[in-house]
Amino acid sequence: MILQVPNRHAWHFYFTDPPKQKLPPSIRWRFYRGPAWLRLVVPFWLLVDRIDLVHFYISYVPPLVRLIRARTVVTVCDIMWLDDLSLIDPPSRKFYVKGVLPSLKFRTDHFIAISEATCNDLVSKLGIEPERISVVFLCVEEQMKPHPNASEAVKRLYGLDGPFLLFVGTAKPNKNIGRLLDAFAQLRIRYPNAQLVIAGFVLPFWDETKRILRGEPGVKWFQYVPDEHLPILYSACTALVSPSLNEGFGLPLLEAMACGAPVLAGNTGAQPEVVGDAGILVNPYDTDAIAQALFALWEDTSLRHQLSQKALERARSFTPQRTLQQLLAAYETALRGR
Repeated sequence: MILQVPNRHAWHFYFTDPPKQKLPPSIRWRFYRGPAWLRLVVPFWLLVDRIDLVHFYISYVPPLVRLIRARTVVTVCDIMWLDDLSLIDPPSRKFYVKGVLPSLKFRTDHFIAISEATCNDLVSKLGIEPERISVVFLCVEEQMKPHPNASEAVKRLYGLDGPFLLFVGTAKPNKNIGRLLDAFAQLRIRYPNAQLVIAGFVLPFWDETKRILRGEPGVKWFQYVPDEHLPILYSACTALVSPSLNEGFGLPLLEAMACGAPVLAGNTGAQPEVVGDAGILVNPYDTDAIAQALFALWEDTSLRHQLSQKALERARSFTPQRTLQQLLAAYETALRGR
């Protein structure tokens, strides 16, 4: 979307790495090296470049930014950690408490929430005024579409032969990995050849995620999957299964839907906003309900076809153009609030 920004403003981008693609002459850019540069160097650049509005894509604003005239906008994915800090991996908890929380409460002028659920949480849990929040939904990249001959491709790339369920994401407590594994074990009793593929990093700080590292019957873990392989996995899977306890959005759900995969999600947080009636929503705290949904997806070809068609249709509404329009509108709102 960087290449589509309008030229009625001057645009400056600060990257952690030099851009891999050629940018238009109207876009100026710098790249910074690590957290120390973000805290000390980037604020100086904002002053030198005479920036009116700065958007931090993470919920952290360096303290020095408040000494300059720029309006601050941050993207907030979720604040579920406010209720339970154990959802955050131990190495990151200090940063959230001493960095992110003060930024949200004292150093942010305007908030971009990636879902209505996150917007509501900002209002109810942090007391943010609704007029200081804009909702900007995520979108699916163009590469996320049904992949031809996906079954042959996953067999060649990952040795996957036969039907499989898929989980994509970083395994941590809010992903409800423990209950998903328990429900899958029930499916394996009737279908011993059933497979569950987990694609993504596993944070080894909790007992439920350690189960993946130790190995579970029928569970295959791929720690790293290149982005270009994701459409293949989504297209080949029997269903994407991700009954999270909470989600700020749930991008893997949308990506899978764009590839025509039936999806199973939790009925909490932003998951219903993404899935709508194009997937199965369950109470994520009910292991038996998750298991029943797994049985339905595994056994019912007609159901899978119906959900696949609905998923493709719903995913088409999450376009980069809509996201860009919402983002630019959020910037204008933030500037008017000066």
